[in-house]
Amino acid sequence: MAKDEVELGPQVTRDDASDRDIKKVEDVHVEEVAVARLTEEDMFALSAENLSLRSRTGWRIAGVMFVQGCNMAGYGVDWGVIGAINSFPAWHAYYGFGNSGSTYGVLNALMTIGNFCGSPLLAFGDIIGRRGINFAGNACVAIASIMQAFAVNIHMLMFARFLLGFGTGMMSSSQYMAEISPIHLRGRLVGIFGACFQIGSLATSGAMTGFQKIEGNWSWRAPFLVQALFPLTTCISMYLLSPETPRFLVMRGRREKAKEVVARYMTTAADPNTPFVEAVVSQIEHSLEEGTSGFRDFWDFRVFFTKPVRYRLMLLTSYSIFQQWNGGGIIGYYLSPALDTVGITDPTSQLAINTGLVATYFVFTLLGAYIVDLFRRRTLIFAGLISFVLLQTAVTITGWQYQVTDGSRTTSVLTIIWYFTFQVCSATLIATMHNLYPVEILSLVLRAKGMGLYGLIQGAAGTVQSYGISVGINKLGYKIWCVYIVYNFLQLILSYFIFPETYKLSLEEIDAVFETKGVHPVKMAQKLQDAKAEMERIEKEGREGQNA
Repeated sequence: MAKDEVELGPQVTRDDASDRDIKKVEDVHVEEVAVARLTEEDMFALSAENLSLRSRTGWRIAGVMFVQGCNMAGYGVDWGVIGAINSFPAWHAYYGFGNSGSTYGVLNALMTIGNFCGSPLLAFGDIIGRRGINFAGNACVAIASIMQAFAVNIHMLMFARFLLGFGTGMMSSSQYMAEISPIHLRGRLVGIFGACFQIGSLATSGAMTGFQKIEGNWSWRAPFLVQALFPLTTCISMYLLSPETPRFLVMRGRREKAKEVVARYMTTAADPNTPFVEAVVSQIEHSLEEGTSGFRDFWDFRVFFTKPVRYRLMLLTSYSIFQQWNGGGIIGYYLSPALDTVGITDPTSQLAINTGLVATYFVFTLLGAYIVDLFRRRTLIFAGLISFVLLQTAVTITGWQYQVTDGSRTTSVLTIIWYFTFQVCSATLIATMHNLYPVEILSLVLRAKGMGLYGLIQGAAGTVQSYGISVGINKLGYKIWCVYIVYNFLQLILSYFIFPETYKLSLEEIDAVFETKGVHPVKMAQKLQDAKAEMERIEKEGREGQNA
């Protein structure tokens, strides 16, 4: 059997009669050929047929989730620490600044500036592997966490914040999870991975209540020291429990090793010689061969400015900014001054609300991981943005009413309710997408550089946001929400016209969405979805006819 004619089963072949018929049709539009070819390879269904989680493979996947979950939890710890510690008088007394304003803004901005500087190094993932760059990033974060704990002055603390962001920028776990996950479980595993962010944040938020009772400077030094726990765990277990991704192995010419990884982590049989394993590896090879990139050097980002890739660059830019500027940063890093605007100033009360918000986000992120494969990506994005606009409008109104009613307790309570509702909507509808959609829109040859660029843009947008919120909330108070209302409304309109649907398309199939000439990616994606739906309808009618 020829290499490009791998037998996948009686219902699916790589080179069947339908494909030959398509090639015989003259003047057929290129998108129709792409749709017909791609819809005949239902790798999603084959993946489900070849894997049972009640097997040794399930335990291997659990090991991967543990390592990468610790990776993401470490990032969540910083969110919990820096947000909650802002309520600690001892911390502010030691360094001499308030809970908002330029100094606190710079501390948060340095984290994102470091992320901006470290993200381009993700391209090294094509040289030293996805695990290698992850290990380096976690090592930096562990060192930075210890430096934060023992910082003797504000300058040392600022350098540690920069190094923390630099290391975080090199963590490529979302890319890793998308590449190692079985095809039919990719959305949910990436969603659960994203929820691990809240495990770190939740654990820290709960612990901060206890740390607050410690007298002296160890009340804030201890949380920074605990921050090193997750990255150190990741470094220790990375090479023990997490394999290198098959896509990286194929890129480096290690085809047989890639087949072993696919077999052990995507099939119950763990046999590298099965037709499904061959099909997955061949699909990866095909993606590499068809890749638009001629700029293979890890340092060369010019490919993103070539005509075939510019659209993906625009999407990365838009989504990076969307992730940073949707308003969640106020509830995360700036909850303390935000609560001040509605009269909730007691540190213990602020910590309790923060813990509740983090716990809510964690629970509903798990729900979001479940529904991500039940609804289309665009549907979730649109629903999330609409909910943001409505809830931020409600927060603005209650903030205004608090001012005009001279501190009504009802408006304070309503504001907290809106915050919790915002967390529910953000976690359920949007959180999983942040780790999934950017990876899905990038082809294999672009992925390492693309995620580095994604992190770089995120860092730039986050720097603007971190400093802007700190200064803005000082001067505008509750009115700062109006900025996010306008932005999210504009992002909603923009998303409708430029974000293509990627639901139930393999990472390799999505290449056709962006690389088919003469068809807008949003329209091409819709044609693919329609073709898949039509194929499912025909197959269903065929089965019903056979059973009649």
